[in-house]
Amino acid sequence: MYPFHPRSTARLKAGQYWIIPLKSGCFACGVVIARLQKEEKISQRLFLAGLLDWTSDRLPASDDLSRKRIKAKGYAHIKAITETGGEICGEIVPSWETPETVSNSDSISTWGFNVIRVLAEKYYGKQSG
Repeated sequence: MYPFHPRSTARLKAGQYWIIPLKSGCFACGVVIARLQKEEKISQRLFLAGLLDWTSDRLPASDDLSRKRIKAKGYAHIKAITETGGEICGEIVPSWETPETVSNSDSISTWGFNVIRVLAEKYYGKQSG
């Protein structure tokens, strides 16, 4: 099942993660927090994404990411995965209290395709561990 290259949100579920390569040679991780529901339908392109509070100079295993908190979150287009890491690499058990589907909220920002990488560089670009 993993890895896979998502073309829509149809196969996404909370806890799936993707790798975000950083300029320093280290890695950060994005995670699917929830799918977005609009007018009783699940959006095929938008979902609630999170940047996990994790970085390393090696690729993660699911155990490395388990119980990590979410550093930042925003609504993202499926291209936030395909343009920053390319594929869903695995899955962790969500440790955050968010339902599997959420409705749009003005209190959460909408990210452009590369915002998660910009945030990862800001927080983790010069460190690992």
